[in-house]
Formats: sequence, structure tokens, C-alpha cells
Amino acid sequence: MELLGYSKLEKFAEGGMAVLFRGIQTSLNRPVAIKVLKAAVSEAPEARQMFEAESKIVARLDHPHIIRVIDKGLTNDDMPYFAMDFVEGETLKDALKGDHLNSRRKLRIIIQIAKALSYAHKNGVIHRDIKPGNILIDRENNARVVDFGIARLFSDDTELSQASEEGLTVGTLSYMAPEQHMGASYASEASDIYALGVIMYLMFTNKMYKPGYPQPSHFNKMLPAAIDKINMLCLADEAPQRPTAEALIALLLKSAKGAHLKQEQKQEAKASFQDPKEKFRLLDIIKETDYSTVSLYENREDNSLMVLKKRTNDFSGYSESELLSRLKHKNIINIRGVTRNDRIFIIVMEYLSGGSLQSRMAKPLEAAEFLTIAEQICEAMSFAHRNRIVHGNLRPQNILFDESNQVKVMDFGFAIHYESSNEKNWYQIPDEPTSQAADVFSAGVIFYQLLTGSLPQWDKKALVIHDYWHDIPKHLQKTIKSMLERIPGNRTQSFDDVLQQLNKQPEPTRTYATERSQPKPTSPARKSRTLVWIATVGLITVNIGLYSWLLQGGYLTDEMLRKIPYMSEILDSQKVNTPQHAETKSLSKPASTHQREPSPSSPKATSPPSDDWEKRRVFKDQTGSDEDSVF
Repeated sequence: MELLGYSKLEKFAEGGMAVLFRGIQTSLNRPVAIKVLKAAVSEAPEARQMFEAESKIVARLDHPHIIRVIDKGLTNDDMPYFAMDFVEGETLKDALKGDHLNSRRKLRIIIQIAKALSYAHKNGVIHRDIKPGNILIDRENNARVVDFGIARLFSDDTELSQASEEGLTVGTLSYMAPEQHMGASYASEASDIYALGVIMYLMFTNKMYKPGYPQPSHFNKMLPAAIDKINMLCLADEAPQRPTAEALIALLLKSAKGAHLKQEQKQEAKASFQDPKEKFRLLDIIKETDYSTVSLYENREDNSLMVLKKRTNDFSGYSESELLSRLKHKNIINIRGVTRNDRIFIIVMEYLSGGSLQSRMAKPLEAAEFLTIAEQICEAMSFAHRNRIVHGNLRPQNILFDESNQVKVMDFGFAIHYESSNEKNWYQIPDEPTSQAADVFSAGVIFYQLLTGSLPQWDKKALVIHDYWHDIPKHLQKTIKSMLERIPGNRTQSFDDVLQQLNKQPEPTRTYATERSQPKPTSPARKSRTLVWIATVGLITVNIGLYSWLLQGGYLTDEMLRKIPYMSEILDSQKVNTPQHAETKSLSKPASTHQREPSPSSPKATSPPSDDWEKRRVFKDQTGSDEDSVF
């Protein structure tokens, strides 16, 4: 196969929906994996829609345990494809066949899969086909989830409608939750947890789980009781009874007690954090870089969790952290202690289970949700600035959430370090010194990103307008543009000002006198009805005038008039009463003594219309009397 921009394409795997190729992206000379929809199923609308949705969904996801999508397009045969990072390693399916995974590595893989699912679920993405064949194990023994091709955004971003999913069953039968058997539309985040529970059961027992099977400890006597219980929670028949991915991570970490960690990780953590009484237990290494390590510990006495951040040969942020350990604010992370020596400094903080803002930015936020987050960020920054604390490195990565989704800002004063030297700092203007105004600019970039789903771009000094920009309320547009002024003096100067602008009501206020002086607007429906009545009255007037002129001039004969609808009845009703009519009338009703006989010179008396005519002329809301009728 040939594909523009790629070379050395070689087929290496094939699935039910797609074929996988290995190749080189020529522009960057890096290896990639390319997934192409199979021609055999390309005519099926559901298959094509799901494949096209995959590249859009996964391109939004950026997590160390999820394979990243870097490109998408169409082949020469008009078949959709997308390119992913190529990962050297093997699938979990192959690793289980080889039987070379020990208990520590199995726990590590399960926890990493749960972390990937937690990140995806926070961004509104469910996988729906979690299985060993969709888990890659790289050379560093890290798990990477692949194949989000049948994922569905439960915010209805994809073209797969609810109706088209009703009869569509998606997933691998052995790993499908009970609700998935009713159709793809019934899948939820809990369905992914069930599939992970099946994987856990298989890894611990070497048996494929089926409903009614006993706990995994029945087949594996060495399995801890806590892991046994967690596994069965994931396999609950009812979706609400299963833990969320975030809750599952916490349960696994507390149960594993650090058993999934590498020995060198434990030794390094022990050397950094002196705990002679062994009051704290290492549960997990949250993040490791060349500059710092973030670890999760459990207090053995009360089982509370805390985070320990170690900085090596870098003491930036020490004075700010020491001050904030004595100052408290609801939107700033609680710092429990700070210590340092000649080589490292350590900060001890509360554990926040809600993850970072970065993990929730795969798609734009609605204005209401944005305001809830933005106002809390401003409150935290305003408090810090009033206490002469400048952040200097405000980014989505150091804005966290607790279990109740309350915002907590952290890492005040920390120097900027990026894992790659090519990584650009989007949150600061080059060469602008650290200041309160620089923090306002950083927050402006974050706010822009939250509402549009992308980072701001400038053409010279003018902000390039994003597609989503026009959907943002006008007062928020004005606020963010002012925060993003590249000249500090033209920028909004304080977070108090930003808060005031965020809460500003966009509708102009009007006085009572102004409202009275302005005419009340006429509704379109009422205006249209008025025009119809005017036109109708005008038409009737013209017709009456025309017929009057024709009658007076003698241009209409009696025979011609009778051809006009209803005119014959009208003419008959206008005839002079005959003696027979008068006699009938006198029999039915005695004549008054004052009643005169009609003379030839008197106007002709009219007889009442016939029943048939009266029925024709009475309409809805019209009385039987001609005086009250529309005629």
C-alpha cells in the first residue's frame, strides 16, 4: 500500500474492522502504526462512522497510558486511516499466553489501565471494547490502551445517533457487560470497568470469567482478600454497583500497598523521605521526571493519604510553599509541611483524587461549567497576590480538583521544567518577567483553552479568532481578550478585575422612563394577522364598489347574477312576499293590530332565510342572527 507522507509501509496485523501497517512518517522520520478500515466492511454505515469517530476522539486524548493519534486521512482507495505512535512491545493477550507476568507486574498493568480509563471517562469517552488484545505492554512494562475506534462520546459528539446504536452490538462477547448485550447505546463508563474486571479475573486465575463463577481466590489461594473483593465489585451485574475508575484506582493502591512498584522506586523513595518510625507507607509513584518525583503515601495510623513532591537541585518555590503552609485558602492546595537540605527540597501536600485540569481539557466546556472553574482559579490567585505570592508557572497541570470538584491551585513559584526541550511554553510571553500581570496572561490562555478546546494563536500582535469563539458570550470574549493583551500595561491588571468582568451581566439595564418612551414590540405572528385583515377588508371593499357600479350601469343581468356563488339565494330572499307567504305567516304568528299591509310603493318585505341557507352561513363563533354574522 502507498500513502502520501509515509514510507516503508508493511502490514503486520489485521482485525475484524481494520488492517494495521507499520511505516515511517517521512516529515519527522519516526515510526508509526497506521490503521486502515477494511474494504470488506467499508460499505456498512456503522463501521465507517465508528472508524471516522475514532481518530477524532483519540486525537483529543493525551495520556501516558493511551496510544496517541498523530494524523488521519483517506487512502488512494478512499478508505479512511489514522496514524498512531508506534509502540514496541507485545499485547497483553500475548503476554498472558507467555505466562511471564508476576503478581507485581499484573497489579501494575491493572492500575495503569484504570488510570487510562479514568482520564478518558473524565473527558466523556468510553472505550466499549477493553480486552487483552487492545492493551499494549511496552519495553518499560507500561500498559498502553489502544483501539478507541468503537468509543462513543456520551455527549453525542459522534455521528452515531441513539437510534442507529439501538440494534448495534459493539464489543467482544466475553468481555461485554450485561447491559451491552442490549445494544451499544446502553454502554457506559461502568461497562469499561466490567471489562477490566474480566481481565483481572483472567490474570489472577487463568480462567475466563462467566456469570455465576466463584471469587478468583477459589482458583488462586494466594490472592489477597482485598484484591478478591475488588475484582468481584468490578464484575457486579448492575452497573451502579461497580466502582468508578477513579475509585477503583484508590481501592487498588490501598490494597496493593506498593506491591506493584519496582524495587528501585521503593529504594529511591525511602532514601529521599526519612521515616524511621515507618509511619507512612509508599502506595504509588504518581510522576517521575529528571527534576522531580511525586509520590503517594498512606498514613498507617488513620489510613489518610498524602502527596510528597521531591525537587532535586532546584529550590524555586520553597519560600512560597513555606508561606502557604501557614496561609490557608479553599482554592489553594493544603501544604502540610516543607523541608530541604543541600541537594533536595520536599513539600508534603494533601491528596486530591479529582485529577488535574489538564485531564479534563479534551473538549471545550460550556460557559456555565467554565465560569465555575474560572471563578475559583481567580479566587485562589487573588488571595495569593494579596499576600505578595506570584505563581509564575500557572498551567492546567498545576490546577487540581478534590473529590467534590473544588479547584485547588498548586506549585506557586516553581521553576518551569519541560520533559522535552522542544516543548513550547504557551502560558507565558517570551522574556516577560514574572509578575501578577504575567499570571493574568497565563490564566487568560487557560480560559481561552477551556472555552475553545485549543491554544490561542497570534498573527503578529492580533489574536486569531477560533471557530468556537463566536459561540462564547460577548462579555467573556471581552474579558479573555483583555487578559491576553501582549503588552502588560494594556492587560487586565488584577484577578479582582477579572472576577468582576466574569460576573458582569451582559444585558444592558434600562430605566422605567426609557421603557415607557419606547413602543412595545409587535410579535411577528400578530403583525402578520393584522396585514391579512387589512388585505381582506380592502379586497371586499373593492369588490362591493365594482358590483355596485356594474348594477347601477345595468351591465349585470339577473341571469348573470345568479351564476355568482350564493347570489341566487340572496335574490330569492329579496323577492316581494306573495299572498300565500303572508297567509302562512299570519297563521304561524297573529298579526299586530298596528301592522300595515304592504303597498306597492313600500319597500319590499324580506322573508327569513331558509334553514338550509342558515346552516351554510353559521360558522364557528358566529350567532344565528345575520346582524352578528360576518356577512
